[in-house]
Amino acid sequence: ALADLAAAEAVQVALPAFTADVRDASELSVAECREQYVARFRPLLIRSIGALTDPTPWTLAWLREHCGQKCAAVNVGGSQMAASCEVAGVEVMTIDDLAQRIEARSSGRSAYLYDCSLPLKLPALCERLAVPVYFAHDWLQRTRRLHAFSRSWPSLFVGATGTRSSLHIDQWKGHFWMAQLCGAKRWTIFHPEDAWCLSPSWPSEAPRLEPTFPSLDEMEAQPGQYPLLRLARRVDVTLRAGELLLVPGGAPHRVRNGESDADPAVSVAIAANFVDGSNCAAAAADLGLMARRAAAPEHEDRGAAAAVAGLDELDEVALSADDARSAAAIGVPGVAGRVVPYG
Repeated sequence: ALADLAAAEAVQVALPAFTADVRDASELSVAECREQYVARFRPLLIRSIGALTDPTPWTLAWLREHCGQKCAAVNVGGSQMAASCEVAGVEVMTIDDLAQRIEARSSGRSAYLYDCSLPLKLPALCERLAVPVYFAHDWLQRTRRLHAFSRSWPSLFVGATGTRSSLHIDQWKGHFWMAQLCGAKRWTIFHPEDAWCLSPSWPSEAPRLEPTFPSLDEMEAQPGQYPLLRLARRVDVTLRAGELLLVPGGAPHRVRNGESDADPAVSVAIAANFVDGSNCAAAAADLGLMARRAAAPEHEDRGAAAAVAGLDELDEVALSADDARSAAAIGVPGVAGRVVPYG
């Protein structure tokens, strides 16, 4: 076993480094972002992205005032356990109730609004929303017919310090962007090819394509039990208000709300998964497996089946060429051109 570990370490040391560049939008072209970061599955933090919401920023108080009576499924217990709906607990509550729970942090179980679809759950907010021009080319929005993921994103995240998502991989290898509106999030991102170092498992009682992992805190506290963890290439990034983060598809990641464990600020962020020429084939393959994983054909996941059918119809060569032309035409976007209206 020690020899195997030494051999694995020798292989890992020889692999390319995994880093998260920090770039300012004033000198980052759309073409460079997509070619050098998205297509190469490299994390990227972008500053000076501009106003993505009206007003800027959305705060917990503003959300409470403008959609306080709207209901959403809220994670209680402080942790999202995986990319699916497996959580410490879920309660349906109003945004007003969520705000009260967050403001009264000492009263009991934490509350975390996690990946709440704005188009589906809070559609009025979409009129006040823009998306970064760097990631406005999502192929899931360019299919001929609607499917399960046509209106899933952008989504809203609201949580106090102490809430988090556990280590997980987003479904079907979707790329992911997040814009931090208020507060901060501490991200740990692992290289997509190093998930094997994180003790992955696929529990039979809850079959899914993406593996589950032990707690990252547990693995870090017990290096003898998890010796491969130190071999995994990782980056640790703090995402602050006004910044934008790209997380490559297939990359395991863990997120903690707050600049530190004592940060009093509430974290508010918007995010989306997306597909383009760099991950379309992998996404379609995983979606196809999702559609067929039911025990019987009549129980096929029709939402996933419709998504993969939509992607299969796309002319990837033509779309990739169109994306390249539009990116070249935009160049380095000016302040007003760094975001485009949603929809």
